[in-house]
Amino acid sequence: MAEIETQKTEAKIIALSSPKEGAGKTTLTLNLALGWAGIQKRPVLIVPLDPLARQEHSFYLDIKKPVSVADILRTLGNTNIAVVGGLLRGKISMSQWGVGVLPLGNTRAQVASISPKILIPILSRLSQTFDIFLDVDSSFPMQAFAFDLADKVFWVSNATRTHLNSTVQLFNDYKEQRYPMDRVSVICNQYDMPGSIPYEEVEKFYSSLGRDIDVFLPWDESIMATSNRKEVEIITNPQSEWIKGLRLVLAKIRDLTPAAKDWTASVSDEEFTQAAKEIWNPIVGASGGGPGEESHLAVVEEEGEAGKTKLSFWDDLKQKVHKDVVRTLEIERIVISDESSASAQTRKRVAAIVDDILQKQPNLQFSRDQRTRFASELLDEILGLGPLETLMRDPSVTEIMVNAFDRIFIEQKGKLTLTKYKFRNNEQVVQVIKRIVSPLGRRIDESVPLVDARLKDGSRVNAIIAPLAVSGPTLTIRRFSQKPFGPADYFRFGTISPECMEFLEKCVRIRKNIIVCGGTGTGKTTFLNALSSYISNNERIITVEDTAELRLQQPHWVSLESRPPNVEGKGEITIQDLVKNCLRMRPDRIVVGECRGGEALDMLQAMNTGHEGSLTTIHANTPRDGLSRLEAMCMQASAELPVFAIREMISSAVNMIVQLSRFSDGSRKVTYITEMHGQKDNKIQSTDLFRYVQTGVDENGKVQGIFAPTGNLPTFFNDFKAKGVPVPEDVFTKGAVKLDENGEPILDGFTGA
Repeated sequence: MAEIETQKTEAKIIALSSPKEGAGKTTLTLNLALGWAGIQKRPVLIVPLDPLARQEHSFYLDIKKPVSVADILRTLGNTNIAVVGGLLRGKISMSQWGVGVLPLGNTRAQVASISPKILIPILSRLSQTFDIFLDVDSSFPMQAFAFDLADKVFWVSNATRTHLNSTVQLFNDYKEQRYPMDRVSVICNQYDMPGSIPYEEVEKFYSSLGRDIDVFLPWDESIMATSNRKEVEIITNPQSEWIKGLRLVLAKIRDLTPAAKDWTASVSDEEFTQAAKEIWNPIVGASGGGPGEESHLAVVEEEGEAGKTKLSFWDDLKQKVHKDVVRTLEIERIVISDESSASAQTRKRVAAIVDDILQKQPNLQFSRDQRTRFASELLDEILGLGPLETLMRDPSVTEIMVNAFDRIFIEQKGKLTLTKYKFRNNEQVVQVIKRIVSPLGRRIDESVPLVDARLKDGSRVNAIIAPLAVSGPTLTIRRFSQKPFGPADYFRFGTISPECMEFLEKCVRIRKNIIVCGGTGTGKTTFLNALSSYISNNERIITVEDTAELRLQQPHWVSLESRPPNVEGKGEITIQDLVKNCLRMRPDRIVVGECRGGEALDMLQAMNTGHEGSLTTIHANTPRDGLSRLEAMCMQASAELPVFAIREMISSAVNMIVQLSRFSDGSRKVTYITEMHGQKDNKIQSTDLFRYVQTGVDENGKVQGIFAPTGNLPTFFNDFKAKGVPVPEDVFTKGAVKLDENGEPILDGFTGA
């Protein structure tokens, strides 16, 4: 064992792999490592990445019982961690030729327990002292991380059909995973062995894969004899033809400029950082630095001029490659349309074009992780919504709000959060908006600076640009669950109690007219969709919406959507027009997505003329506010109608109001279920049947409360039994909360039992 002095130069990491066993990869690794140790001062370390835990390198280097990664981990568990730096600097098993070996373990079980999370911090530390040769077995599961770290990958192949066939499959896999193939050099070993494919054919084969063969190494019978004598060719026979060819490979290694290592390319930042903290941080002071230091920790967004420079380079390269991709698509006559952009075939072809262009970029020091991220971002720009695509793929994001090109907020679990995603500039935001609205026959420009639209997945979009949007183009996307929420979901979210939901279900079944009230973002449309699921499959349902969002499951359902005016201001079809028209379509039920204008009067008239059981929503913060807003909308439709007539119409048409509210913790709850029952002294009479009573907030900021009845029976209580869906009376009385003269719950003595 030799004591090693630390060198501060950047390590060279060389990986050797092969398509199959028998290519001579291990022999090459040994000879290259010994040759490299003999022509430079830095010590060399061989790390065999072998799932079978074979000790071939130790055998030829005459190292008995080499220290393994498993031994290091065992020492970390049993020894004072302050001396581990000394263990790595002085205890790595070294041969007399300045080449060491670090096997993963002595048994297959030990090797199987080693992951990149464990190994990378150790290699990061050792790279401060050693140049590292990774002998990567073709079946080794961690081959990916080895290729990520390597400055150069030597692909060792024989001139046999099985090796070439395996190479095609593996190279295609590597290319799809965006490995930088420019780092791969091909060595054809034993090219003239009897029975081999002619070298011209092998050369042509690799050329078709975009790779030239760096060196052909001849077949040499003496190598097997040398191996059987426990000798290494470069030491015992340094003038052989095989070693002369090997010196060409050593020259490539000598001319190689090592890149700054991306130690996190194959593990998550969190895994790497945690492993570095657990293993190295306590010994940084004692050992002169390590992976816990800034230069080897997870990549983070940089601040200051350096960060701006890197960001500028990234964006500039993206724009350059974007132009090259567009040019290639034009040459190949590939047209990107709204339909084709979503196809897997188009995305795969564009991804291949991006990869080919990146391969041709000179001196591009991108890791595989960076290449993957770069290509993904560029594909999202070319085929999708740019930086919003990642958010659109996250089902937990319910709303995306672009306040400015560099300020994108999301709503997730009811909470608003500023994201790290950004557009390049305002122009890119406008381009994304145009990409959304163009397929729908809409336009947005200075003459039409705002637009409502709908994405193919049903998401609702609102966009507004200059001159109306002073701070820059603004985009809002409201997303809906791919699977409509059902009662079980609402119970799980704590939106409503099973007793209240069962009551509303029976109200729908006996054809009571229900209005869902709530403020912006309280989930009115989603809840309306859930209530509509209780309508019988035998009924004809017609839904009317500004932007089609409802997704009913019944077979006899017709969906109508309003239409804005065209550029000339003609061709508009309003909600009111559609409500009037749907009365001629023989509906059993009418469901209006939202009443916000004169259509309210037509809706009430429909409810009063044989279309019981209709549903709609309106914007309001309380049931009483909802009634006032309904009155105002009716007056907007017909100023001639007196107020008492409108109130009479509302009181006879509307049976129930369900109020939704959003609380401080982001949760949405049904806060009132209120019955309308006639009018008295020119006032609509209403009675709260259920209330949500907030009792407090827990230590995590979660709202605490109980859904409780008020003790009042609905005036139509007997209708349930008469129509075959009886409701127990104690649903309205058990655990009732008392209300004061202002209708507020009295909490003193209230238990909700």
